[in-house]
Amino acid sequence: MKNTEEQFYAIVAPGFESVCAHELETSLQVPVTMDHGGVTFSGKLRELYLANLWSRCASRIIVRLGSFNCRDFPSLYRKAVRLPWGRFIKPGTAIDVRVTCRQSRLNHSGRIAQTIDDAVSKALGMAEQQDGTTFRQQILIRFDNDQCQISIDSSGERLHRRGYRHQMTPAPLRETLAAGCLLQCGWNGDRDFLDALCGSGTLAIEAAMIAAQLAPGRQRTFAFQQWPGYRENMWHTLLREADRLQRTPTVTIAASDQDEQAIEAAKINARAAGVTQWIHFDRCPYQEQHGCGSHGLWLSNPPYGERLQHTQTTTTLLQALRDHFRANFSGWQGMMILPHPLQGLPPAELQFRNGGLPVALYPLHEPT
Repeated sequence: MKNTEEQFYAIVAPGFESVCAHELETSLQVPVTMDHGGVTFSGKLRELYLANLWSRCASRIIVRLGSFNCRDFPSLYRKAVRLPWGRFIKPGTAIDVRVTCRQSRLNHSGRIAQTIDDAVSKALGMAEQQDGTTFRQQILIRFDNDQCQISIDSSGERLHRRGYRHQMTPAPLRETLAAGCLLQCGWNGDRDFLDALCGSGTLAIEAAMIAAQLAPGRQRTFAFQQWPGYRENMWHTLLREADRLQRTPTVTIAASDQDEQAIEAAKINARAAGVTQWIHFDRCPYQEQHGCGSHGLWLSNPPYGERLQHTQTTTTLLQALRDHFRANFSGWQGMMILPHPLQGLPPAELQFRNGGLPVALYPLHEPT
């Protein structure tokens, strides 16, 4: 890829578009536009690398390669073969073509994928793409009302794979969703934090990473590192710049759970993330936690649905949590990720899906 201005698109879990737009606009200093499920922005290689390195709530960053109207397969092949594939794919690289179609004459995803595969092979001067390699370059094809949009994935594995989750508990929260909820709550490390039902520790770990200004992508690799125009020196310069931005949190970040296995899993994950020294872990029920500071954030993803014991319901747990919060966390912001919709609560601040279930971020405190 040449270091020229390109159009990029951050794919985001629906509900987190505004959160992602704000973080990209702030960190990259570029204008952004939102639509359902993503954020569009422009830039060069530096912006692409930085978006992958620093975005905490995007799922992946893609490059818009081309867009054209198409209603038959010969036209698809002819127009696709002209695109600058060689800027993104080395000859011999295996490709993975993902296709979605909506209200278009071309709606056979398998044949579309094969046509694109043939076009890429022709453009790169190969008889066929080679299989058997570890890396596969993902190509995204979207047909909508006969308009074909072709994109190249720059991230590789989804960005929630930070590289630290070694242990899991039932129904874990994805790292990108956890970070998005924290950012929605205004968390930046300037007040205390508690997750009193921490499970495998994702919320506390992401809270510590934000407070310490740790780049979420610093421990992993990306698809763009396999591209012909990969600038290794630029990437390592950005990593060194990220290292210099790190700081030591000055607030208390606490994670507790009554389950011993959950606490051990959280400790293992925190150690892998490099944030153990900034999180206070405690095995205890939430009823034993109290807000020591004058202000802070309690954010948890409590058990609901099948994760609850048969003697409990989401409603009874929620009422117990609200009672405990009001009695012991004066001046704090209390937020819970709960099934949506729920009655008897202030309006949800953010709605999304977790593990296929509709959930929302609900306040425990009364709105001001």
